[in-house]
Amino acid sequence: PTCSSDEEKRFTRPAYSYIALIAMAIQQSPSNKVTLSGIYDFIMKKFPYYRSNQRAWQNSIRHNLSLNSCFVKVPRTEGNEKGKGNYWSFAAGCESMLDLFENGNYRRRRRRR
Repeated sequence: PTCSSDEEKRFTRPAYSYIALIAMAIQQSPSNKVTLSGIYDFIMKKFPYYRSNQRAWQNSIRHNLSLNSCFVKVPRTEGNEKGKGNYWSFAAGCESMLDLFENGNYRRRRRRR
């Protein structure tokens, strides 16, 4: 049996780095900040591949958020925002990080040899 193109898309890993996925999630947010669960939701809605084996890739997302200095935690303001946890956004000066993704191209770059 052959797979339809929709099935192939579902099981094929997207050609985006975790940093690119995080940047996409933040950039799509109207306020340019998003919660960790918002990042997870964005990724799962946009890329069906990530609907399975969530523990592994979610750990990688947290790892990239904590190690990459271009992502910063933004605390919730008292009273106005319900929920728990912080928001994630781009650090000051790292908005230019989006320039790394030329013209919205978030795909992985080939390694130079």
